[in-house]
Amino acid sequence: MLKLNRSRLVIAVAAVAFGTCSGGLNATTPSDATSVFHLSEERGPVRHVDLTPLTQQVSSQILAGPANGLDSAFVVYTRMAAGARKRGLYSLPVDHTYLVLSGKLNIQLGTDEFVAEPDTLVFVPAGVPHEAWNDGSAPEADLEVLTPAPSRDLASMMKAAKPSKLENAAQYIRVPPPLGELKAGNRGGNGLNERVLASRATGSEHVLERLDVSLTGGGRAETHIHPFDQVYFVTKGTMTVQYGLAKFEITPNSLLIHSCRDCSQQRQQHSWRGKPHHFVTSGKPEGCASRRGCAD
Repeated sequence: MLKLNRSRLVIAVAAVAFGTCSGGLNATTPSDATSVFHLSEERGPVRHVDLTPLTQQVSSQILAGPANGLDSAFVVYTRMAAGARKRGLYSLPVDHTYLVLSGKLNIQLGTDEFVAEPDTLVFVPAGVPHEAWNDGSAPEADLEVLTPAPSRDLASMMKAAKPSKLENAAQYIRVPPPLGELKAGNRGGNGLNERVLASRATGSEHVLERLDVSLTGGGRAETHIHPFDQVYFVTKGTMTVQYGLAKFEITPNSLLIHSCRDCSQQRQQHSWRGKPHHFVTSGKPEGCASRRGCAD
């Protein structure tokens, strides 16, 4: 599971991703990337991944972003066919993360190339030239988060770039520590068995992402609220979420959005627990105060 923490964007995997509708993440120019992306038509707090068989090398589904209910970030579920080729380096004015869900991701950061395996996070600081492709013999899937989101138009944020050396580029490839013995619990975050992959302590000022694993009945059962946006992406098992007065069963390949856009305290109140599940959580460091009148 991946989770983003308070006052920023928070992501937890069982699964979360941020994105916008008019650009492409694996392209040299916005115009080259337009055909890669499609915006999720769902508008409720739960979004489902489109697993329709691929008809092209790359498909990126914008699960959430400024155009469909999340102001603080873009969350994108990307799939690449085996052998999906390079499309050209580009840079962004915001931080960009890739969480590999299946297969292997080839990534270039500056002038260095890496291969990221499942549960590995790639953190790309703003302004760094980068590109992703799949040189393997199996399909690849990843969850991408771009934050903050200063524009509704991702394409306008993308700029073609030339390779330039990034000091100690390997530090941005985040392999999770061993999981260890799983702990139970459903109060105050006990039983999350969290493994943080990106945080302020590791240079990520705008998003906290972590992998969480909960046993049956585990989670956070007490009702609580956050002054920031938070998303959960479920990869295995089932997560039961009480969100305001509604209850949702979140199944694999689904994203739950807890957005500060809706400042109603009743809607913000939530708790969750479930059967054994894995998830990613993500959140926004700046908090809600700067977003459409939300209060701390």
